Amino acid sequence: MKTIASLVGIFFAVIILGAILGFCVASLLFYSTNLVVGETVERMSWEQMASLFFVCGGAAAIATTPFLVAHSIRYPLNGFARIITYTILTALAWFVIIPACLVASEKFDSIDLLAEKQPVLTTNYFRPSDGTLYYYTTVNPQTKTATGVSFTLNDIDSTNNAALLENVPQFQASIQPFSDVLVYDTLQISKFMDTVIPALILSKQQAQDTFSKGFFPWLLYASWGLAAYATIGLRRLFQWRLLNFCTILLFFIGVCILNLYYALGWNGNIFDFITLPQWLLNCIIAAVCSCLGILLSIFRKDPNMEHVE
Repeated sequence: MKTIASLVGIFFAVIILGAILGFCVASLLFYSTNLVVGETVERMSWEQMASLFFVCGGAAAIATTPFLVAHSIRYPLNGFARIITYTILTALAWFVIIPACLVASEKFDSIDLLAEKQPVLTTNYFRPSDGTLYYYTTVNPQTKTATGVSFTLNDIDSTNNAALLENVPQFQASIQPFSDVLVYDTLQISKFMDTVIPALILSKQQAQDTFSKGFFPWLLYASWGLAAYATIGLRRLFQWRLLNFCTILLFFIGVCILNLYYALGWNGNIFDFITLPQWLLNCIIAAVCSCLGILLSIFRKDPNMEHVE
């Protein structure tokens, strides 16, 4: 009973804390991409905040798997009760909590963190672009023209490096998803995050579209959870508990990356040899991990038991 209670506690703690942490990170992303120096910060409405929180809660439910497996490695006793509880909690996450979060998020006014933004310019600030520094004294947002002065940064010692500007087209800069080049230069997102963030948002949209089509399409999509669930079969792979946990964590991250690639448009083509749908590839991963786990349970004593205090 103690094992079941601790697993349930970990499960809901990860979801709640993960939702809060994800909400904070997503909020920072929203405010930084919409921030324009010299203008009032655009605030999220309560409905947008609620929608974002439920989306983060659904993502946190996916992340419960490695924490539950880590508990299984640290406290390997009561194996049957642990596996049954782990199975029920995983099913609860993918067939109750995640769908509920998707439905709840749609009830509120959602925000699109990837929405293309029109760069905004304000007066009395220096802004660099392609080797030139611009300083606008007036900006006309209707005609997209401005008056001010520009400086050529590549030839700073030249006496002709400055030029007066009067009702000229505003300079253009590729700074998506930011709204201000100054914020973009300060908070440039790494190439890794530039890929991960769109993948997460597109995966959320894919999940909503799939769930709206009915139970069977969602069952195929939930194969992601099946592949993640089956990583518990690797918990006996090595003699060291830490190494077992690291292996499971890496496999779990790999499963998530694989499914996020599907959200980005990957069709499952492997080495230009065969194309596998998302659900089939997840089922293959689950089958391999499950078979390996069964073989290890038959032919190897649980190495995690040796460290039980």
